[in-house]
Amino acid sequence: MKFKNVFLLVFVLSSFVINAQVRATVSAKTYDLESVKLTVDNFIITLDSDGLISDFNAPDLNGKVEYYDDKVFDKIKYGKLKSIGGVKIDYWDELGWNSTKNGKVKSLGNISVDYWDDTAFTREKAGKVKKIGNLSIEYWPDDVIDNSRMGKLKSIGDISIDYGTKDIIDQSKFQKLIRFGPVSLEYSDDKFMDKNKYGLLKSINGNSEKISVSVL
Repeated sequence: MKFKNVFLLVFVLSSFVINAQVRATVSAKTYDLESVKLTVDNFIITLDSDGLISDFNAPDLNGKVEYYDDKVFDKIKYGKLKSIGGVKIDYWDELGWNSTKNGKVKSLGNISVDYWDDTAFTREKAGKVKKIGNLSIEYWPDDVIDNSRMGKLKSIGDISIDYGTKDIIDQSKFQKLIRFGPVSLEYSDDKFMDKNKYGLLKSINGNSEKISVSVL
């Protein structure tokens, strides 16, 4: 019976990841990842390129808007959005120490948000979003050979993210988004016959209703 319960829990969590809609945007100038919109529990949550929540909304988010207004007991939260209608927004407030989480969104309704702590082993992702609901978020670590990806988004749930690395022969995709889950991006690498297009986006393949990448 316990085994069945564990299996059911894993299935539910996996379904959560699979059913989440994800929309990524890349810069039309640099082709670097600009933002990612995640649909979680009817909320559309936007992660910026630094791994922070830049905005959130929901189609049916209506009602009275309230703010934290207690300067003494809610010093870190003071002036921030407290609720919209029946949806409460809370923020991290870890008293007694200088936490990288302080002042950042802790929950949106029933969706919890956690962040990476600042340790000797997590410097490249300190203060960045670690988890939104059941979606785990990872970042590229330091690399002694090529750290051009360091601190950039590496994965969101089961979606892997990759960027072009250093290549002595071909720099056409260096530091540009080349893969976002099933979506692949290719760049023109002809320096001779089509040199005016060298480094420009050549194609995007793999977009779907579930996961897509667009150029802004």
